[in-house]
Amino acid sequence: MENLDNREMPKNNMALAITSTVLGMCSSYCIGFILGIVAIVMSSQVKKKFEEGDFEGAEKSAKNAKTLAYISLALFAASIIFMIFNWDNMMEQFNLAMEQYQATQG
Repeated sequence: MENLDNREMPKNNMALAITSTVLGMCSSYCIGFILGIVAIVMSSQVKKKFEEGDFEGAEKSAKNAKTLAYISLALFAASIIFMIFNWDNMMEQFNLAMEQYQATQG
């Protein structure tokens, strides 16, 4: 898409933002989900700003959306790594909680 000034609209990174939001929901850190939502909002601003002639604003929104999405994805990866290294402890805690629940039920 080109404008009268022969400028191309920056890539809005919407797919990356949506992916990071979905994966942010799956991680143990809520902040990844929140950052993903903010990335979607920033992505959706790119086209509007570009069409209004705010080329710098469009580029900044695209860059911010990409950065926030990558941070969200990094938090997701950190969450997965944490779970892998602490799997035994997590399972121990889960089993203990289940035993306590069963003891209170009967």
